[in-house]
Amino acid sequence: MKLNKACLLKSTKTGLEELGYRELPDTITPAQGLFIKIIQEQYYLTLGFTISRYYDNLFTASFYISRTTTWGLVGLDIPRQIYKRVGSFLTLEERQQLLKGEYAEQSKGDAWWCSENEGAVTDFIDVVRMAEPRFLNQPSLLLDIDNSQFFKEFAELVKETTKAVKIVEKGDDVGYQFIPQKIIDGIPVAWFKAAEKVIQANNLILNVNTVKRLGADAYRQHLLSKT
Repeated sequence: MKLNKACLLKSTKTGLEELGYRELPDTITPAQGLFIKIIQEQYYLTLGFTISRYYDNLFTASFYISRTTTWGLVGLDIPRQIYKRVGSFLTLEERQQLLKGEYAEQSKGDAWWCSENEGAVTDFIDVVRMAEPRFLNQPSLLLDIDNSQFFKEFAELVKETTKAVKIVEKGDDVGYQFIPQKIIDGIPVAWFKAAEKVIQANNLILNVNTVKRLGADAYRQHLLSKT
C-alpha cells in the first residue's frame, strides 16, 4: 500500500512532539505534513514532509525557518540557507547508521526513508534530533532572515491582518471576492476576509492564493502566541 499523509503523520507525531514540534493542520503549503517549533520567540522553524511520487513508501522532510509559518517560500531576497533537507546535515558515518541502500553509501546528497523498513521512523526522528542544531547553527542564518525585505514586509502584513480581524468580526458590508468558500485547516473565515482587506489596501497582488497564505499565516501566528 502506498504511504499517505495520514499514516506518515500518525507514525511520526509522537517522536516529533518529544522534540518540541507541534503539528499544524495544513493543506495550503506544498508540505505533505507540517510541524512547527518557535525559536527565540520570533522565528518559526517548520518541518515539512515530502512523500515520493515515484516510490510507494519513501519519505523525507525539510527544515524551513523564517518569520512566517508558511513552509517552503523561496525566491526574491529570501535566504537560500533557510530551506534544507534534514539529511543534508549528516556525516557519512551517520548516513550509514541511519539510512538504507544507496542513500547510506553517499557521502552527500538526498536522504529518504522507507516506511516499510523496521525502525525507519525511529531513525528519521534521530536524524531530525541531530540535524536541527546543525541547521540552526548555519552562519548568519537568523541575521539573513532579519535582513530580508520580503520577510519584513510580510511581517507587517500579518500585523495588519491581525488588527483587521477585529473589525471584520464586528461585521461589515464589503464584497469579498477571494475568500475560501469552505473552511480550510480549521481557520475562521474572518482571517481570510481580513487578509483580503489588507492586501487590497496595500495594492498588492490579490488572488485566492495570496489571501489564503496571508490569512492562514496570521491566524497561525495568533494561535501560537497563545500557547
